[in-house]
Amino acid sequence: MNAISVIGGADGPTAVFVTGMSPTLFVAAIALAVVLIAGLVWWLVSKIKNRKK
Repeated sequence: MNAISVIGGADGPTAVFVTGMSPTLFVAAIALAVVLIAGLVWWLVSKIKNRKK
């Protein structure tokens, strides 16, 4: 059985637990997380730059 859990986030540090995954699925999950975080950072930076204009 595979499981991905996110604990915290609203009131403290966020931890992501991954259990029982095949290595290929684990790499895909990490790649997706990196892309999502990069997109969020890009969006925040562009929003801050547009505010200063």
